[in-house]
Amino acid sequence: MKTIKNSILAIELVIVVILFGGLMCALTTYVGYHQFKNQMADMYGTTTKELASTAASYIDADKLSSWLLQGRDQQWQETYERLDVLTRTAELAYIYVTVIEDNYKSRIYVFDTVNPLVEGGKAIPFAYSSSLENKDEAYINNIKKVIEKGESYTSIVYNRSGGHVTIGYPLVKSDGSIEAMLGIVKPMTEISSYKKKFLRSMLIAALVLTVIFIAFYTLTLYMGLIKPILFITYETSHFAEHHGELSGILKKIKNRDEIGTLAKSVEKMSEDMNRYIIDLTQATAEKERLGAELNVATQIQAEMLPRVFPPYKNHPELELFASMTPAKEVGGDFYDFYMIDDDHFAVVVGDVSGKGVPAALFMVITKTLLKDAAMHCLSPAEIFTSINSVLCEGNESGLFVTCWMGILTISSGEFEFANAGHNPPLLYADGDFSYLKTKPDLMLAGMEGIKYTKHSVNLKKGNRLFIYTDGVTEASNRENQLYGEDRLLNIIKKTTELSSRQVLELVRKDIDGFVNGAQQFDDITMLEMTYKD
Repeated sequence: MKTIKNSILAIELVIVVILFGGLMCALTTYVGYHQFKNQMADMYGTTTKELASTAASYIDADKLSSWLLQGRDQQWQETYERLDVLTRTAELAYIYVTVIEDNYKSRIYVFDTVNPLVEGGKAIPFAYSSSLENKDEAYINNIKKVIEKGESYTSIVYNRSGGHVTIGYPLVKSDGSIEAMLGIVKPMTEISSYKKKFLRSMLIAALVLTVIFIAFYTLTLYMGLIKPILFITYETSHFAEHHGELSGILKKIKNRDEIGTLAKSVEKMSEDMNRYIIDLTQATAEKERLGAELNVATQIQAEMLPRVFPPYKNHPELELFASMTPAKEVGGDFYDFYMIDDDHFAVVVGDVSGKGVPAALFMVITKTLLKDAAMHCLSPAEIFTSINSVLCEGNESGLFVTCWMGILTISSGEFEFANAGHNPPLLYADGDFSYLKTKPDLMLAGMEGIKYTKHSVNLKKGNRLFIYTDGVTEASNRENQLYGEDRLLNIIKKTTELSSRQVLELVRKDIDGFVNGAQQFDDITMLEMTYKD
């Protein structure tokens, strides 16, 4: 269980959950804090605007011009005192009344009260003219909003001490015209402490909720996702390390979701894999056994074909070489040659339909029957007629064999032959190669009651005979083109000065060059015989 305890996945997921929870905590605190700050600013703005309305009710706007022209009187003094009292009681920083010049270049102060608590605060004298040219565009636009449209404006500024709210309020004469602007500055001294308290409580609440969320979510994530995945990971590792053995830990997963389905699938896959491994082991052992048997069969088949060349030291007039290359471990092609008596020599090349072991067995039967029949001094046609009847009996597999057989009378050169559906051989006579074509009879084991045709040719000293199976002419390259009789004839024409062994080697080399590595599906058998002096 070490793999489960030291899970990297669990650590990574928990870290992700903690980071996500911390981010949500910070985001919630940030949004809550700014919402609180905006609400506090709105509250201060509303309160300050109400105080501005109260202060405006103390001032007789119709008297402002006369005060500036004629000077202060008792009414001005009473108004100032009321404004000063409001400044102190409402904890305002300033209340001021200014008349704005038409060009917005300067303003003249009519009233200006300063709260004694304002550090460094000093009231501006009556009728003092203050320049506006150093003010920014936004400040001038706020003044224009008050003087030209009769609307109040609110400006909020934050600083380390908390900030302040400034209200610009229009003073309207009895005829409805705007005479001056009333300004009130309200310090937001309480907001700093409120913000700290709110931020502290917000952080504590967010942290508590985040910790609860992280703990709950981590537990849920671990029990519902991480733990089952770790069980699955452990089981697959155990399966790989213990040669398909299961630990049974997946049975602890009770999930009914996709994780549970995955666990059941992995468990079933493991069981199926175990069965597959057992079956594969048995199949491999069986294949190895069959392979060994096929190797023995290949060796037996090779040993059944004549392999001693030259075959007869006491018959130097016969030069011969043959080869058979099966497409599979064992094949259906065969060749054979033997002395029937001191003056008669038989040569046979055959091709059984099909491939593999069935064809090889049928080949052995055919080869044996042919040799046995030849020893009774029959002609090739008579041998085929007799053998065909035997092969047709009980041939439920439907196999058949094409065969070409010839018997040479060595002393005279007379060469009798018969063709049971086989490829025509190539004959070298009169200084040139040509196909020894005759009308072929039906293949052996194809139909009962067939009588085969006898053919003959007189061989002269130096004549040669090249016999082959269709694996030669039907060899195909990667473009599915066949080697064909024309290519075979062309390459054979180049072998007039070669020995029988060299002829077969040259033809095989030419076939290999043509197919260029393409897989072949037919046995390739060749036999070359020369009738010498």
